[in-house]
Amino acid sequence: MRIPALTVALATLICTPTARAQGRTLPLRSGDRVFVRAASDSASAVMLDVDVDGIIWVPRFGAVRVGNIPADSVAPVVRRALIGVYRVEDASVVALRRLTVLGEVRKAGVYFLPVAARLRDAIAEAQGVGEIGNPDRLTLVRDGAETPMRRWMTSTDGAQVVASGDVLIIAREPWLKRNTLSVISTFALLVTSVLAARR
Repeated sequence: MRIPALTVALATLICTPTARAQGRTLPLRSGDRVFVRAASDSASAVMLDVDVDGIIWVPRFGAVRVGNIPADSVAPVVRRALIGVYRVEDASVVALRRLTVLGEVRKAGVYFLPVAARLRDAIAEAQGVGEIGNPDRLTLVRDGAETPMRRWMTSTDGAQVVASGDVLIIAREPWLKRNTLSVISTFALLVTSVLAARR
């Protein structure tokens, strides 16, 4: 029993940083966004959509192609463009991936998360598993392929970095499990009624 636990722990330590690095380097896709704040005041903050050609349109500068570079290189590329227009070197630039969280979460919807965010972070952004959600049943839909994520809260599955276009679906608890008390009460009432009728 100790060997598998040790193996899982080592896999978490070894694989997670690699997966995170790969997640950060995957280019942004159409539908993703880049948050830009050129100065310290919030009035200069804008959210720029990545178009189908992998381009964002920076105010007062123009087109910046971000769809053909690693996602973790987007910030320095956009900052270089901003320096020439806004004369600021400390602009805030954050690349965000678009993903969807569905099923039995408290707040299903479309979210934009930093490129280093994990699947667990996406569920947390949706305010966690709902009252009738099954915390052990998460399905990841990525590029059309469905992958069940068992025990995603504690295993390396949940530590995977999000990818652009991911859809996460939390399944509902089985009907019987959700209604155990009602079933027991109904059965007890039925037994009581049958016994009373026999007297």
